[in-house]
Amino acid sequence: MVNLSMRSDRTTAIGGMSRRKALTSLIAVAGGSGSMNAWSQVGTNWPLWTIEGNGGKVYLTGETPARPTNWKDDRIERLVSTCSAFWTETNQTQHQDARALIQRFGMDGTTPLFSKLTESDRQRVAKVADMAKTPLDSLASFRPWLAAFALEQTYYSAMNFPESGTAEKVLLPKAERAGLGLSSEFPTQGDVITFMGEMSPLEDLQYLQYTLDHILDGTDLNERIYSLWSHGDMSGAERVVERMRNDQPDLYRKHVVGRNKRWVPRIDAMLYEPKPALVLVGLYHVAGPDSVLVQLKSRGFTVRAV
Repeated sequence: MVNLSMRSDRTTAIGGMSRRKALTSLIAVAGGSGSMNAWSQVGTNWPLWTIEGNGGKVYLTGETPARPTNWKDDRIERLVSTCSAFWTETNQTQHQDARALIQRFGMDGTTPLFSKLTESDRQRVAKVADMAKTPLDSLASFRPWLAAFALEQTYYSAMNFPESGTAEKVLLPKAERAGLGLSSEFPTQGDVITFMGEMSPLEDLQYLQYTLDHILDGTDLNERIYSLWSHGDMSGAERVVERMRNDQPDLYRKHVVGRNKRWVPRIDAMLYEPKPALVLVGLYHVAGPDSVLVQLKSRGFTVRAV
């Protein structure tokens, strides 16, 4: 949900880079697969919504992390040529010294990571590090959020899922060729780092716990959630959101409720444009009781599944 995918307010974006992709090189500077065939068919009913108000329209959809199969949805791909802007969560733009920001917001030279964790979480970190082929001592000076980024990145690399096949990677070149404006939730990588670094110690720890939960769910369960989603079934994603709301409540308020609410004024502004915008966020931001969709409805916008 915290796919938490991150992006920004106006850049060359990913419209499509997950947080782990956007910061992979910075992490490097700083410091089990299951049988999924039953769940890896290409979706036929990918969730898509329209938001209407102020005389305008916005299309909104959610994306999953990289999967064994490439994303494809002709209906959404055809929308690109009808839109004026493509919005995502994160991008690769840098306007600040990202290395310095990582040192400032992601490193802790006084309190080793493991001393901040319970015995249970130390064991879980060790298990995930082994799955991700990451030496534990390489994480010692990382704050919990940066350790989570590093573990997730190396885990996905070990799984060898193709980032080129995500919805963002498919849609971004089409948007660029069509001359769409490219914007993101987080304007630069530095804004992502600062946002993460300004978390409280409890939010910081809960971010690591959330990431460990996600990885230790296993590839079969995660792929089942993504496959259900791709066929229009949000039940798996909703269960993940509910678990986060119960188990990591402080993180939930910051990363889910807070970020989802901040999409409302952005989308409000998009509705005044003569052509629609296409907004792509992580699937967990459009599931659950505090989703972007719920926030928009509560402000009087018309939200329809299409």
